[in-house]
Amino acid sequence: MDSMELRTRAGKSAQSGFTLAGVIVIMTIMMIVVAYTVPRMWSTVLKRERERQTIYVMQQYAKAIMEFQKKNQTYPTSPQQLKDARLPRMIRGVKGEYIDPLTGEVDWLVIPQAAGASLPAHNLTPGVNGTGGVPPALPTGGGNSVGNGNAGNTGNTDSSGTPGPNGTTNPNAPPGLPGIPIKDYAGGPFIGVRPNAHGKSMMTLFGADTYETWVYTTLDYNNEKNLRLQAAATVYH
Repeated sequence: MDSMELRTRAGKSAQSGFTLAGVIVIMTIMMIVVAYTVPRMWSTVLKRERERQTIYVMQQYAKAIMEFQKKNQTYPTSPQQLKDARLPRMIRGVKGEYIDPLTGEVDWLVIPQAAGASLPAHNLTPGVNGTGGVPPALPTGGGNSVGNGNAGNTGNTDSSGTPGPNGTTNPNAPPGLPGIPIKDYAGGPFIGVRPNAHGKSMMTLFGADTYETWVYTTLDYNNEKNLRLQAAATVYH
């Protein structure tokens, strides 16, 4: 009995040791998988959120410019005028300006009013996803890694359509998309800002899928506003 009991206990100990080793191996594999996938997934989430915030800020600048124009019967000629405006306050950033979420700096490219005619036309359809006409920004299926402001530089093009590092070009890039660095802007009526970033975006804005082709101005704001008014006045039978 004693000999058999000892063999049984030894067998159970060996089995327990084998089971523990198997659990350790499985846990190690799971930790490796998590360590590889979670940071990439989190980077993707952060990049998409920065893009959403960037589009929102562009819209806020366009709205502020229109509020300034409505109050003063003229477009602002300097970004400082929006910062200094009170009653109502035009820009509600902490310092009267918004940081570009893509770069972490107040380095927007200002779009002069005179350049409005050279901007790509945005075809707005009433009632798209309840937005009153502005096409929703949708993921493009990309997934470039998050950079330090110039996220996803692989395969990007500049505004002239120059091929990026991978030799690819953006077919939607209009040549010479206007924009003057906000700190260098010498003055003159302007109608919006766009990000000073380059690269493939995860989201699209009016079909543009690179940061250098994103644009939202007072022209888009007015079109959206008019479409909302038309939708509100529509009588359904």
